[in-house]
Amino acid sequence: MFRTNNDIKNKIITNYRKNTTYIHPIASPEEIAKFIAAYSNSNGGDIILGIKDDGMTLSIKKFAFKLNIGNILDLLDGAVKIKYNHFTFKGSNLFYISIDKSDELVKVNNIPYKINKDGDLEEMAIKKVFISYAHKDSDLVNILEEELKKHKNIKITRDINVTAYRDSLDEFMKTIKEHDFVISVVSSAYIKSLNCMYEVMHLMQDKDYLEKLFFIIVNRYDVEYYAEKNRYDGFEAKIYDVIDRLKYITHWRDKKVELEQSINEAGLSPELMVNLAVDMRKLNSVIPSMDDFIKLLSDKVGRSFKEMYEDEFKEIIDTINRSH
Repeated sequence: MFRTNNDIKNKIITNYRKNTTYIHPIASPEEIAKFIAAYSNSNGGDIILGIKDDGMTLSIKKFAFKLNIGNILDLLDGAVKIKYNHFTFKGSNLFYISIDKSDELVKVNNIPYKINKDGDLEEMAIKKVFISYAHKDSDLVNILEEELKKHKNIKITRDINVTAYRDSLDEFMKTIKEHDFVISVVSSAYIKSLNCMYEVMHLMQDKDYLEKLFFIIVNRYDVEYYAEKNRYDGFEAKIYDVIDRLKYITHWRDKKVELEQSINEAGLSPELMVNLAVDMRKLNSVIPSMDDFIKLLSDKVGRSFKEMYEDEFKEIIDTINRSH
């Protein structure tokens, strides 16, 4: 919501600085455009021209230069919500621009900006986040994605086309590692998905990347976040009981035996043999690391989806925001 003339005057009277920038004597159109972009990319704010701010006190001067709002808006890439007006305060002619939060990322010269915790203008670092999940759990991921989208410095990727990288698993993993963080939504379907396990196992082997991995462990209380038609039996990850953990390891060993038998019995064409060879390579990568993965999850005591959602995924978002 935009501030009114009276709101702006009250800011000056009370030396209010939060989400407020005071400018005197002059600023270039580009500098003002950057402030508009920064406030648009946060929760909004105000630019008040004609007030000198020395960091301690505000001094009323006057709005001393011509301002072409049209030229400033032309510098902005992205739709902005602004209100602007001249006003008089204690006999001085002043000008303000009130900015509301934008629905999209706003840039100047293709660079997004933000206001940092000290109230200074700075470039916004965009963090790329890959969400790794089994498609049976899409309902949870849709909720997670909507929450992350509220933060304009986070760019989300999901559903990378695996088949496009059939000939090069290394290129596929390189594509995932181009992301700054990976969030794994771990359910029973995830642990039984060859593609999901191949992704996470390779990321775990990279010691530098291990700290960039987040795990959301799906448990029985998360059922409420699935649409009724998408709920499935045994969806919980069940990683904390040793018997359940052994079942996953047995599952993958059985899968390997099954694939080896199928290859020996099928007499397949070379084209199909290539595809199966890729799956066998994935299996050979997953099985030796399976116990380490389950142990890592149980040691981390990952939080459930319900816990994370009720906290607005604060733990994940704070870590992303603290990274450089």
